[in-house]
This record gives sequence, structure tokens and C-alpha cells, in this order.
Amino acid sequence: MKSIRGRLTRWFVAAFVAVWVLAGTTVYLSYRAGLLAGLEAELQNLCRQVRMGGMGSGAGPGRGGGPGWRRMDEPADLGEGVYWQMWDPAGVELDRSANLVGDLPRLADGTSEVVVLGEGMRALASGRNFGMAHGGGPPWAEHGRGAVEITVAKPLTEVEKSLRSLLVIVGSSGVVAVILSWLGIRLVVRDGLSPLQRIAEEVGQLDATSLEGRFDEENLPAELRPIIERLNRLRARLDASFTRERRFSSDLAHEMRTPIAEARMVAESAIKWPEEGGPEAWEAVSASISRMEGVVQAMLQLARLEQRPPGNDAGEFPLRPLIAEVWQDHAELAAQRKVQLHLEIPDGGTVSGERALWSHLLANLLGNAVEYAEAGSEVRVSLDAPIVTITNQASGLTVEDVDHFFERFWRADHARSGDLHCGLGLSLARACAEAMGHTLKATYDKALARLEMRISLRKAPSPEAATMIAD
Repeated sequence: MKSIRGRLTRWFVAAFVAVWVLAGTTVYLSYRAGLLAGLEAELQNLCRQVRMGGMGSGAGPGRGGGPGWRRMDEPADLGEGVYWQMWDPAGVELDRSANLVGDLPRLADGTSEVVVLGEGMRALASGRNFGMAHGGGPPWAEHGRGAVEITVAKPLTEVEKSLRSLLVIVGSSGVVAVILSWLGIRLVVRDGLSPLQRIAEEVGQLDATSLEGRFDEENLPAELRPIIERLNRLRARLDASFTRERRFSSDLAHEMRTPIAEARMVAESAIKWPEEGGPEAWEAVSASISRMEGVVQAMLQLARLEQRPPGNDAGEFPLRPLIAEVWQDHAELAAQRKVQLHLEIPDGGTVSGERALWSHLLANLLGNAVEYAEAGSEVRVSLDAPIVTITNQASGLTVEDVDHFFERFWRADHARSGDLHCGLGLSLARACAEAMGHTLKATYDKALARLEMRISLRKAPSPEAATMIAD
């Protein structure tokens, strides 16, 4: 593909040449018209001189008596290279210049045309009628005495010479102007495209270790700023993605290292001291394997969710029955911790999305709430279209903790539960919400020690009743 610089240069030069040719043609035609008009005025004046010089009182071919015509003895008085011819109204030649070979055309009064004289010489001829009648009847019927037709011609040599000189000036100056414009346009185009060249060089230097910087938007042309803004957003997303992947690899290695080390230690102990093995050792190995299996399954589920296009709705379904179903999986732990479920959902309240994804989403959020809520407190679930809110008391958190809730493998030190959790529950919950086009955010009120998980629905549910009830 040809470069933008080359294409712009060619188009600019072509446009300049077209404008120069148009301007030069206009100048040439205007100058030519002016020269011809001047020559035509000169010929009309010469016609009058011929008329005045040919009038006399001697005998001649004049009609109707009175003044006749006499031949001009000194035709050179009209100047060099002037040709003329004179006729009476009947077309009988009265006189001509001595240098005229052949005949000139009889022209209507005040008209001109280009003629060819002897040896192919081009000349401009102009006609003038004196004493001719205007209207019907014979040409000599009115003011017929001394009526005469005169045609005077003069070569176009000087006119053509002047036009050739003009063409040489326009052409040579045009060549010089095109060369200078080509150089100037190249400089202008190079300067105009220099920001693109600079951006291309910066993009070419990008790698996984230099994504944290941003392209400078201040010193760029207005046309490039939208592109740079999008590139900066893309760069930020890539930076976040690479950072997340690096953290993920590190966290995954850390999470898998502990259960693998535990399982290996138990296995080596069983090999070295078989008599000390038994069900307890195998239970420890099984727990380590279960933990690794949980991490692997959670990661596979996250990978599948992240590859799904967001917002694939499978319809709407009631929210209350699903919450009751999911709560049963946590009922035993809730009973142990004396945590109660309090619903504020309309009877016909529905949500949009896939029921399986909602089940995963609510299971992670309700399980997290049951485990970390204050003992003897309650977990509130409300639906105020288009927001589903899950609230519980959690005095052991800080505002800074909330910023890390949805990071993979993140767990607050004071909230660790040994081998039971791998820190992927809330990440999975957010991935499920985003897969349905919803958003999941956490807020924490330190004064009230209250944690809220808010699910903003992409498509507002359509509850049949607005009465809020509490169970």
C-alpha cells in the first residue's frame, strides 16, 4: 500500500498543477482577447484613413456625379504590413493597396475575421462601410453618393509573437512553481504527519513491561486526539490485563503450592513411617486434593465466563424461589451461627438472565454473607428495580478491603478460613453478573459496619406487585 505522505504529496501537486493550468489558460485567453481587440480597433481606424485618403474631386469611378474616388498614391502612409481593398456597393473594386496579392473578403460593417494572405500568412481583417443605406432598397438609394466598402487587414505576426512569449513565461514559471510547490508540500506533509510518525514509533516500542505509560494527548492535532484517547484506553486495558495475569500466575502458584506441599508431606510420611499412616493421613491428602480441585474448577469456570459475550438473556424468572433454594445449601452453617435470612422482594419480583448463572452468583454472595456476617445477625436481600441488594453486618472489614474484594485469590488476613476457601468466590460472582450484562459492586459503611453487595440489572425486572414483605 502506498504511503499517506506520497499520496497527499501527489494529490496536492496535481491540484496545484490544475490550478496553475487553469489560471494560465485564463491569462492567455484574456491577453489574446485584449491583443485582438486592440488590433481590431486599429484596423477600424485604418479603414477610416483609407476612406479619407481615397476621397477626391477628380474624375473617377464615383456614382451619381459629384465627388469621385482617386487611387492612393502612397499606401505606405498606413504603415508597414497593412493591406486594404475598396469596393462600391455593387461589389466593383474601386482601389486596393499595392502590396495586396489576391482579394480580401468583403465584410459586414464593423466585423472582423482571420484570413490567410499570400504564402500562408495569417492576418486579421476588419470591414467598414461608409455612406451605405440602412433599410430596404438598393445600397445606394439613400446617401448613395460616395458609398464605399473597405476591408483592411494586418498580419497577426506580432500578436502571435506576444502570445508565444506569454506561453514561454507561463510555462517556465509554472515548471519552477511546480518544483517549488512539490518541495514545499513535502515539507508541509512531513510536518503534518510527524505526530503519526511519533505515535508509530512509540507504539513500536511497546511491550508487556511498558504498558503503564500513556501517549501524550496535549501536543497532538485535534484530528488525532480521538485515536490517541482510544489507544490510551486500550493500553490501560492491556496493562490491567497483563498485571492481572501476572498476579494470577503468582497467586495460583501460591495457592496450589500449599495443598501440594501438604499432600506431598503426608505421602512422604506414610512412605517413611507406614505404621503412623491411616485414615487421618488419607483424609489430609483428600482435603488437599479437594482444595486443588476447587481452585481448578473455579478457574475453569472463570475462563468460560470471561469468554462469553455479555448479556445473553435466557428470559426472566422469579427471584424469591431461587434465593430459597440457594439458602438451603447454607442453612446448616446459618443455623450454627444464628444468622437469619430477611427478604424484601415483591411476590412477583423477577430478574433477567440465566438461572444457572444466578444460582452461582447468589450462592457465592449468600455463602460469603453467612460465613462473615456477625453471629446472631441477619442477611437482607432486597429487590428495588433495577437493583438487587444483599446486606449483612461485618465489623471485621475496612473500607480499603472493599477495593480488593473482587480480585482473584485475595483474602483479608483476618478473614482467612484455613483450607476452606481459595479467594475466588467473589471473582466468580462478578464474572457471573457480567456474563449476563449486569454489574456487581460492593460498598461498606464503616460507621454501621454494614456490607452491601449491589447487583445492577441490565434489564429491569417486571414485578407484578410492589408490596414489600419480610420473612
